[in-house]
Amino acid sequence: MRFDFMPVATEKQIIEIEETANNVWHNYYKGIISSEQIDYMLKKYQSREALRKQMADKFVYYMLLADGELAGYLCFKLFSDYVLISRLYIKAEFRRRGFARRAIALFDNMTTSDEFGHIKKLRVHVARDNLFAINVYEHLGFDKIRSIDTDIGGGFVCSDYIMERTLRKV
Repeated sequence: MRFDFMPVATEKQIIEIEETANNVWHNYYKGIISSEQIDYMLKKYQSREALRKQMADKFVYYMLLADGELAGYLCFKLFSDYVLISRLYIKAEFRRRGFARRAIALFDNMTTSDEFGHIKKLRVHVARDNLFAINVYEHLGFDKIRSIDTDIGGGFVCSDYIMERTLRKV
């Protein structure tokens, strides 16, 4: 299977990410958070309007492709000394095929350039009840550094771990 990463740049791609988010979130999160919270978060964070706003705020989205088929998506933002992985979602039928490992390797490779050599760490927020994702990130070398509770509005709170990993120079 051929794996590729394609930057999201067009309106058609934004729509595809929105549709993929709906697919993944309703499939994956139904046992972790309520359907009301899923719908609220999709509208607030993964609607076309939200995606456009995030991209204008320097969040970078990539489509994850398997043999040319959209398998998931990745979103990140660069900070002074770390990269925040804001989203890494993979459709159910493409999980456990190495996409997460390949996505993390992208960041390890990125830090070899002069432009990004100052970046030292990767960070991600993971729901404390999302045991599958916690295990994946721990397997990839991330450690829990603290717990946070964030009021996201609408009467909902996200209870997350912040997980971090030192980038490896390749």
